This record gives sequence, C-alpha cells and structure tokens, in this order.
Amino acid sequence: MLLIDLLNNGIYDDARVITGHKGLTREVQTVNIMDCPDIIRFLRPNELLLTNGYFMKQQPEVFIHLIRDMQRLRCSGLAIKTKRFELPIPEEILHEADRIEFPIIEISDVCLSLGEILQRSTSVILNNKSDELQYALSIHKKFSEMIMRGKGISGIIQSLSKLLSSPVILLNNKWKTIASTNQNANITELTAAAVSALHGLSDTSNPTSLCLIDSSLRERSCMLVYPVKTYRHEGYLLSFHTPDQWTGLYGLTLEQASNVIGMELTKSQAVKERSRRHKNEFFSDLIEGYITFEQEALNRGKKYGLRKGYSCVVLAIRNDEAAALKGDNLTEQEEQYEHIKRHFGALEHSFTMFTKHDTYCILLSIPDSGWDETKLTEHLTGMLKHLHQENGMSMSVGIGKPAMNVLGVRHSYTEAVNALQFGYRFKRKQFVQSYQAKDIGYLFHMLPHDELKQFYESTLDGLLQIADDSERKELLRTLNAFYETQCQLVETSKQLFVHRNTVVYRLEKCERLLDVKLKDPAESLRIRIALAIEPLLLQKD
Repeated sequence: MLLIDLLNNGIYDDARVITGHKGLTREVQTVNIMDCPDIIRFLRPNELLLTNGYFMKQQPEVFIHLIRDMQRLRCSGLAIKTKRFELPIPEEILHEADRIEFPIIEISDVCLSLGEILQRSTSVILNNKSDELQYALSIHKKFSEMIMRGKGISGIIQSLSKLLSSPVILLNNKWKTIASTNQNANITELTAAAVSALHGLSDTSNPTSLCLIDSSLRERSCMLVYPVKTYRHEGYLLSFHTPDQWTGLYGLTLEQASNVIGMELTKSQAVKERSRRHKNEFFSDLIEGYITFEQEALNRGKKYGLRKGYSCVVLAIRNDEAAALKGDNLTEQEEQYEHIKRHFGALEHSFTMFTKHDTYCILLSIPDSGWDETKLTEHLTGMLKHLHQENGMSMSVGIGKPAMNVLGVRHSYTEAVNALQFGYRFKRKQFVQSYQAKDIGYLFHMLPHDELKQFYESTLDGLLQIADDSERKELLRTLNAFYETQCQLVETSKQLFVHRNTVVYRLEKCERLLDVKLKDPAESLRIRIALAIEPLLLQKD
C-alpha cells in the first residue's frame, strides 16, 4: 500500500505532511511505535514509524540521525505528535528530510492515541493486502485465459497497455524488442530511451522504477521495469507512465503480467527443447551407425526433410573456445545455436541444423544442379566474420564430402569433424576447412616441425649451401621436374623448356653436390620426401 493512500484514509483526516512530499509514493507494509532512542534496530523496510517525540526533545541531535538511518533502511516515513511535548522541528531537519524525500507527517491534531492509530492503520493495510491479493488473482487469471485462447504474448502486451493506459514493451535479455504496444507512435523513442537507461544500471534482476530525462518523450517520464524469468533471466517488461498515473495496483498488474509471460516462455522453451532433443537423438543414431537401413532413416528423418535420392553435405561448426566452455553452459550453447541458425539462414541455403556434443552441425541440401564448394566457402567465411563482429563468437567450420544418400550422412559428418580437427592442429581460428583425403602430406603434418626441417636440410644440404639464390632454385626445380616425370630426361626438358643437355648438366651437378646417385631407389625416395616437405616448411616460416 502506498503511503499517500494510507494518509487519505479517515484515520489521518487531521494529519498534515510538513516535509518530504515527493516521498509519499513510498510503500507501507507495516506500522510501528517508537518509545526508545534505539528503535532503529527494530525497524524494517517499508515501515511507517509513529512517535510522540519525547526522547527527541531530550536529545535533539539524535533526530537528524534517526531520519538518515530510516532513509538508509528504506522506511516509509515518520508520523509524529509534536504538540504532545511541545517538540520543535528545526529547519535543518525539515530541509534534510525534504532533500532526501523522506516524509514527516504531523499527527498532533489526530484525535486518536498512537496505539489506536497503529491498530487502525494495520487493519487498513491488511484489508488492502487482501484486496491486492484478489486483484492479483483476477489479473493473473485474465492473462492466463488469454494464453489458453491462443492470444499469445503479443495479446497480453496489448491488453496490459489498455489496462494501464500506458505504452508497454517486452525486451529480451539482449535488449531486443519481442513485443510492444503497436498503437503508440512514440514507441521507437521510448524503446531507445529505455535501453539506454537500463544499460546504466548495475543490477536489473529486480523490479526497478526509473525517471527518464528525454525531451523526445514529452509527458512520458517514468518507467517501471519488471524482469521476466524462466529458468534463466529471459528479458524485461517495461511500462511508461506519468507520475499522476501511479497507483499501488499499477506495479501489481505489471508483476502478474511478467509472471504469466514467464510461464508462457517456459512452456515454449520446453516444447522447443523437446523437439530439438528428438532431432539430435535421430541424427546421433544416424551418425553413430545405429540406423543401418535406408528406409528406417527415411521414415524417421522425413520430418527433417530427408527423402529418397537426398544428397547433402555436412558442415561441422565449433566454437574456437569450446575447450574452455567444456560444454556445460547450456544457456550459452542455446544462444550460439540461434545465432548460427539466423546467420546461416541469411545465406539462402536449404538446411537442417542439429547438435552433436559441442559441435553444431548443418545438413546442407545439394540441389539437382550440383553445388559450388568455392562459393559456399566464401559465404561461410563471411558468415563467420559477421558472427564475430555482431556477437563476439569465434567459430570455425569443417566441410565434409557430399553424401549421395541418407546413410552417407554418417561419413560426411566424420569427414567434416576431421576437417575441423585438421585446422585446429595448426592453431587456427575462424577458418573454413574442407575435408581432404589423407595422403603423405597428412603424415608430414603429424610430425614435429623441427624434425621435418632437420630431415630437409640434411638431405639437400649440398644444394642449400649454394650462395647464388637463383642457381639454387633452378637446380631444385630441375630435381623436382625430373622426379615428377619419372626420371625421363626428354619429358623433364619439355617441362622446363630447356635443352636436354642442359637438364643432364644440371642433374650431374646435383649428384656432385649431394654426393648421391639420383636414380638410386633409396636416395631418390629420400630426395622426393625432402622436396615434398619444402612447401610445409615455407608455410610454417
């Protein structure tokens, strides 16, 4: 109950507010009587204190400390009978109380004892609480019935706005508008002012009342904020009003609306999570090989777009910081899932998305006309860039080989994950990596860089010692062409566009510098391996 509503009751007909008028909108939950100097230890928030001021006359310096302590405790106000003991209230105290908007009420002319005022005030507060409870139940029922009739959250917002005669906005926990009053032309300015004000708060987990200072808002200067919660902080329900619109039931109405909206969001989340869990379980069975017949896969996967002759490719997407998250932050994983789905949807590809442990998987349909991997890679690179810029997410993508039937999804997934692991092996981030079949280069990647460098330098040491850079490159290029053409001199000269005798001269020089026979099987294998290692060393350097 608001203090101003209590004072408007007949009990306080002859009372007079002498200072702190701006604090009359404080809530009153209980009333107490003071008869000792240390009463502050027994007071509670939202409590109105009644006193005859006797001890204050004996110790005037205690008065201002009491006012400040009650303000700090968030008490409702002080009602005092100054005429009982002819207690003067110094101007200093009146000024301080007015400054901190702490109400002081003169009740000397109230023809009731303090005990009677306490008893009757308590009765009024209890009756008001009973009325508020009935009102809360009726409002909760009203909004719940709207949900049952399919009006949804948007319908609640519109009904709430009419009930309060105020604009209402529902924001998510990222400050984005979920629903708002649609008939108010000033809603964009209201939203911008509200978000700006909320950003400046250190704690938004509890109901908050704010005054907005913005010339564009004209008469709408007050905002009431109620957090909307499910099993997590879901968002904020905001209403805007002028000071004279405020009543004790205003906040109660908003509270009940936020409760019903929270329950509706909880139900929607449960349905979404159950559907997503079933989808993940199906694809997990498909990937792990528990589904071995194509017809079974088609029957179970029909709802996810799988059909006879279905061709697709699997993209494995992983957070570059997944090791730090350890997959236990479900809220963050869900947010990342939605961000990825939204960004990938903008690429205008037909796809199905699911998760496997800490990996987000996209099953990309391949059209009958085929697919362009290069173009897809460009799109994915742009998507990763936008994800990082807009949401601070560092993600990487592995691309598997196309699957020509439903059961082939398993192999495409494995290839996509292997492509991811290949990229992470080189400490890369925000990359797009296609799957490559494992060849000798894959084995080289498994070996330490220092070992590869030592083998390369020891094998080709004689050539690497040549001071002339152009001559050294020319001999290495000749060696490479010689082995690529299966040691055919004529083919080597054609590939290098030089005379056959020039090739012979260069090869003989290589044999002298390396002190080997180039056609010796063991030596030729060693030299071929060294030449294959060279690009990897250049890439590392």
